[in-house]
Amino acid sequence: MFKQFLLGLFLIVFTTVKAQELNCSVTVNADKIAVSNNRIFQTLENSLTEFVNQKKWTDIKFKDHERIKCSFTLLLTEQTGTNSYKGSIQIQASRPVFNSTYYSPIFNYKDDSFSFNYTEYQPLNYNPNGFDSNLVSVITYYTYMILGIYVDSFDLKGGEPYLNTALAIVNQAQQSGYIGWENSKINISRFTLVDQLLASENELYRELFYNYHYECLDAFERNQKIAAGKIVKKLLILKDIYDANPNNIAIRLFTDAKSDEIVNMFRKNRNIDTAELVSVLKRVSPNNSKKWRQIYTN
Repeated sequence: MFKQFLLGLFLIVFTTVKAQELNCSVTVNADKIAVSNNRIFQTLENSLTEFVNQKKWTDIKFKDHERIKCSFTLLLTEQTGTNSYKGSIQIQASRPVFNSTYYSPIFNYKDDSFSFNYTEYQPLNYNPNGFDSNLVSVITYYTYMILGIYVDSFDLKGGEPYLNTALAIVNQAQQSGYIGWENSKINISRFTLVDQLLASENELYRELFYNYHYECLDAFERNQKIAAGKIVKKLLILKDIYDANPNNIAIRLFTDAKSDEIVNMFRKNRNIDTAELVSVLKRVSPNNSKKWRQIYTN
């Protein structure tokens, strides 16, 4: 059983054959860049796919069918130099729900502060002791963010080592001069993203994240009404997190990943009282108000 496997996994009782952690789809879209040789972008896509999927990132042991489903979408909009590019990167990841074929989204984030240098066939190597390449550092940073968030959904604060690795990558990259790594009080940066997740004041959020997935969502197929009722109670905690810090990045991360899932869940469970929940969701995530209204109207 998948859940039983994971319980053993986080108790460091490993009996499976070591396999890479990620099953990642990488897409490089450079349609907005006019170059004489588009092959470089296909080469980049292939190299990144190999880099992410074939590298062993942790000591966690997965079977092939248990690898984490995720994707990186690079949208390149500008060539700023001979081998320099600028654009955005969209990162998505999901985790399996126990006793079902459903995969629950756990991370859905777009980073618009993305620039890098790349020469075709350039080897992609991660150096844990220093900053060598912004391309490699960004991809590696988000790989460890995925790992940290994924493990957090199965083991309370179990993703701490991987989030700390992501923070170490930030600290190395901050001296590089590339944007996106800075400690910004105005914009969300890679630093603020991981720093807030690790902050002691966000322990309540990480407890909510774990309970939502492991205690509630993984029980959904056994008894949807009971699980949905528990999820309502857990999600109401978002109000306390918001009241403590209305600008909490964790709330945005959660609602950006979970909005469609939450709406669909309560569409199928109309007998659950969601009035208070909808009020809370509208308050903590007003950008998704149209979606939250669907909980009532469909």
